[in-house]
Amino acid sequence: MHTSIQLDRPGGHLAALCLGDADGEPVLALHGWRDNAASFIPLSGHLSGYRVVAPDFPGHGHSAHRPAGDGYLFVDYVADVAHAVAGLGWRHFHLVGHSLGANVALAYSAVFPERIRSQVLIEGVGPTSGEAGDTVNRLRRSIEAELDPEPPRRGGYPDWQTLIDARCRASPVSRDGAELLVRRNAREEAGEIRLHTDRRLRNPSAMYLTEAAVMEFVRGVEAPTLVILADQGTIIDRDVTHQRIAALGNAEKAVLPGNHHLHLDVPAEVAGAMLPFLGSRARKA
Repeated sequence: MHTSIQLDRPGGHLAALCLGDADGEPVLALHGWRDNAASFIPLSGHLSGYRVVAPDFPGHGHSAHRPAGDGYLFVDYVADVAHAVAGLGWRHFHLVGHSLGANVALAYSAVFPERIRSQVLIEGVGPTSGEAGDTVNRLRRSIEAELDPEPPRRGGYPDWQTLIDARCRASPVSRDGAELLVRRNAREEAGEIRLHTDRRLRNPSAMYLTEAAVMEFVRGVEAPTLVILADQGTIIDRDVTHQRIAALGNAEKAVLPGNHHLHLDVPAEVAGAMLPFLGSRARKA
């Protein structure tokens, strides 16, 4: 059972799903790139005693797209979270993120450490950092993509199953999980299924943080942190993943069987790792 709400954000609203126990401890859940709030529906069903609010980032799900001329910089997502928290009126809460959402969660918890009781990072420990010497070329590629955008897809998908198949091919995820995502990212128009996520999300990022800047966020985290990695996921084999985890001052790590979207595919197992941590390690409100 879930309800939908809207939160104010300059430039357009943020849509959100309210999941779980209405009187439970507040949890803000942040989804991954080109996913949406429905990403947390399966997991929330296993988090008894918690009230999960999952916003759609701008350009995703039912949230407004960023205004013309604006991009999708990583730091802007951190501001989106701050606006969502202000709209909810929360002072202290748990923070959960998957992939991009985990990276944003880590940054937000460093910027506003006094608000976070605990955080769970699923398949993400801070944003991708930029290579020295690539800054100028990266900015050019981003601007060129904005000036000469990829032509829109001709027509939509003939039915939901075709779109679900396409989502499953894009990255390893169960069909049930893929259906949850695409149903919130698309709509029926003129007898076709059309995605309504912002196409600019595919554009190259205009700027990456340096690894030194990312590590400043990592070292700024004060809340107890649980990092959940999938043994067949996208970041477990990266040295930088484990360097960042080691730099977190108050962290635990759990490696679970699964792929990048394990919170969608094996939510009971993910909740099984989360609940003891949330119950024993969270800071007092």
